[in-house]
Amino acid sequence: MNNSAEYIDEFLNEMKQTMSKHDFIKGSNWKFEKYDNLVNNLFSEIHEFEIKDDPQQELIDIANSCFILWARNKYFPK
Repeated sequence: MNNSAEYIDEFLNEMKQTMSKHDFIKGSNWKFEKYDNLVNNLFSEIHEFEIKDDPQQELIDIANSCFILWARNKYFPK
């Protein structure tokens, strides 16, 4: 990989893989979840990044939490 676009594509692919696994388990409840709960989940993911042994996966989880907050705010506002 030589350019930022390739890194972004790889990052997005990892995000999508993780999201599809979670969608099967959690469904789309996030669309109607309270913002406070979504923000608390983000902080929880950040804490997991600090303590767990798989920082790469935890960074993907953080990014997915940010995406969920972004999508919730943009497409499913209060």
